[in-house]
Amino acid sequence: MKITMWRATVLAAGCVIGLLGCGKESGNAKNPGPPVLKINEWSYSAADMEKEIGQQLRQAPQMQPFFASKEGQKQFLDRVSRRELLVQEAEKRKMSETPEVAEQVANLRRELMIRALVQDEIGNKVKVEEKDVEEYFKAHPDEFSGDTVHLRHIVVQNEDEAKDIKARLTKNESFDDLAKKYSQDSATAAKGGDLGFLSREQVLPEFARVAFSLKPGEVSDPVKTPFGFHVIKLMERKTGQPAGLDQVKGQLQRRLTEERQSQRFQAWMKELEAGAKITKDESLLPVGKFGQAAPTPQAPAPGGSKAGDKS
Repeated sequence: MKITMWRATVLAAGCVIGLLGCGKESGNAKNPGPPVLKINEWSYSAADMEKEIGQQLRQAPQMQPFFASKEGQKQFLDRVSRRELLVQEAEKRKMSETPEVAEQVANLRRELMIRALVQDEIGNKVKVEEKDVEEYFKAHPDEFSGDTVHLRHIVVQNEDEAKDIKARLTKNESFDDLAKKYSQDSATAAKGGDLGFLSREQVLPEFARVAFSLKPGEVSDPVKTPFGFHVIKLMERKTGQPAGLDQVKGQLQRRLTEERQSQRFQAWMKELEAGAKITKDESLLPVGKFGQAAPTPQAPAPGGSKAGDKS
C-alpha cells in the first residue's frame, strides 16, 4: 500500500527495533514489581517490559512471533540492558549538554509532537466501517475484475512537458521514440516506456484509475503521481478471475482508510495554512550546495516494488 503524506509524517517520528530501540524512559519503578533487570540504581520490571514490547508491536506488528517467544524476549532484554549501560555512561560524560545532542533532542521532541498531533487529528477521527467497504465493492466491480493490462508510459516532472508529449503523440509521433528521449523512468525509457502486464495492485491508485479506464491503443492525458506526470498508453488487456468481497475486504478497508486519511490531512493542512502568515523567498534556496541532483526514481508500486518489476 502506498505511504501517503500524512502517514509519512507519522512514520517520520517512529522508532526502529535495534540496539537502542525506543522507550528510553522506561524503568526505575514507574511500573511496580520485582525487577527483571537491574543495572546499578536503575531497575526494569516485567510490567515495564510488557509496556515497551506493546509499543514496539504497535509500530511493527510483524514482529509479534519474535516477541511472543522466550528467546525473542531474552534478546530484547539484552538490548534493553545494553541500551541502559550506554545511557548511564552517556550521563556520566554529560553528553546531554553537548550542542549536537541538545539539537537532536529538540528535533525528536518536534517529531513526537507532530506524530501525536496527526494521530489525534487524522488517525483517530477517520474510520471506515464494514458497510463502507461493501458499498464501495458493489459500486466499483471493475476494480476487482482481476484484469491485467499491458502498459507503456512516459514520465516527466513538468505538466506542460507532459501535455506537449501527449499532443505530439496525437500527431502520430512514435511513443517508443518519445519515451526513449524524454521519459525520466530510467528502468523503462530504453524499452520505449514498456511496463509489461500489471494488475491494479501493482501500481499506485491514481495511476491505476486512469490506466484501467483506457481502451487498447488509447493514450491518457497527463496523470500526476508523487513521481511526476505520466502519459500512459494501453497496449492490451487480459481478462482475469473476479475477486470476491471476502478476498479483498481487508485490503480494501486499509486502502479506503488511507485515502480518507490523506484527504482529511490535505484539507486540514489547507486550513492551517489559511490561518497562518507564511512567506517564502525561493531566491534564498541553497541550490547547488549539495552536489549533483539525484536522478528521478521510477514510480514504485504500493508495496515499494517498482511498477515494471516482475520479480
